[in-house]
Amino acid sequence: MEVLKKEQVEFDNLEYPLFTTKRGEVPFWDHPFLKGNKVLPSKYYPYTTLEGVIDLFKRGRIDDTDFMLLKVLGDSICANEDQIRRYMISVMSRSETSKRLDRFRTNGLVDRWKVRIRGQEDTVKPPAPFTLGVAGYKLLKHFYNEDFFMDPNRWDNYGIGGIKRFVAMNELRCQMIERKIVNKWKWNAIIADNPRLKFPLGAAEIKTPQGNVNFLIDRAQMNQNFIGYFRDKLEVWKRVYEKFGNIPVSEFPDNIGFVVIYTSTLTVAEYIHEQIMLDTYPFHIWVCVEEDLLQDGLNTAFYIPNKEKLKRIKLEF
Repeated sequence: MEVLKKEQVEFDNLEYPLFTTKRGEVPFWDHPFLKGNKVLPSKYYPYTTLEGVIDLFKRGRIDDTDFMLLKVLGDSICANEDQIRRYMISVMSRSETSKRLDRFRTNGLVDRWKVRIRGQEDTVKPPAPFTLGVAGYKLLKHFYNEDFFMDPNRWDNYGIGGIKRFVAMNELRCQMIERKIVNKWKWNAIIADNPRLKFPLGAAEIKTPQGNVNFLIDRAQMNQNFIGYFRDKLEVWKRVYEKFGNIPVSEFPDNIGFVVIYTSTLTVAEYIHEQIMLDTYPFHIWVCVEEDLLQDGLNTAFYIPNKEKLKRIKLEF
């Protein structure tokens, strides 16, 4: 009881509002009291040079399946163990994926993170997030030097906020891939061939019965000024739309663009709509709610702004 009282006092002093699910819970991957750190294995012999990593590859210590698993993680930026297992399920069993990830940790190919809620360290234990380690980053960057992979040093700046943001985004991305509706995905995609314009966290070309569309997806986080964040971004994209009649995504087909605001709870989505009036923008804006995604599945997790309300829709992917 003392812990709950203390937590409530901290909630009352939060800089930004606290939002809960329909069940009155604060979602784990959007919880303002998350803390986390990398956990090194007991036997840790990381390869820190490109020559060392290539030698590891040449000596057959990394096989083609290992390389595929590393590439899947690198393309995900940061995903939890359950998501990585699901990404790899057509190639290997869930247990085999976990065994390989554990082996990778010894040589610094991947890093494992421990993430907990302050005050609830012993009760809430989610699947551990993974990121590329220094050796994995060097190996992938050598063979796929035109692709983006997150430099492990950058997590010192992004911290737990970045970890939970990408894990949340990967849940949506993973469900889309499981449904085989994604033709293409790109993090931080460039808008209208102008790298100075505000970009979506993720862009996806989505297959629908009516034809392919482009999703420009971004995530709202409770511990940020997400109202200002989305208002600024939507105003930039409004000017782009007024110029082109669409929001073109560089290196993507010229499909109709849908802005997707991805929130942890319906209450966050409703607050954004109330503050920004999403229905007043000239382009399509949908909201995807994570609590519905996890409870009822991808095709029922979307809402469209309808005057002062958000209307839940059912999609046929």
